[in-house]
Amino acid sequence: MEWEVILADAVQNGKIRELHLGKIPVLRTTTNWKKVELLGWVDHQLKYTHYRGALVKLNEKLFFVRESTIKALQKYVNWKAKNMIEVIKD
Repeated sequence: MEWEVILADAVQNGKIRELHLGKIPVLRTTTNWKKVELLGWVDHQLKYTHYRGALVKLNEKLFFVRESTIKALQKYVNWKAKNMIEVIKD
C-alpha cells in the first residue's frame, strides 16, 4: 500500500527515479483501453531489465505498458504523445 501512494506521483516534470520505475506494475490488459491516459514514452536499461514502452495512468494509478502491447493495440488506441520520460539514476 505504501508503494502505491509513492508511485501515484512518481512522474514529475517528465522525470522518474530509476528506483520507482522498477516498482511500477505492468499493465497487460484492461476492460477499456480508452480510459488509459498516456504520460510518456520510456526507453531505459536497468541492470537486468530493459524498459521500452510507455508510462500510463489508469484510475489514478501508474502503470508501465510494454512496447509489444502498444504495437498490438495500435489499431484501436491512439498513442500520439511524443514526450519521453527521463529516468534519473539513483
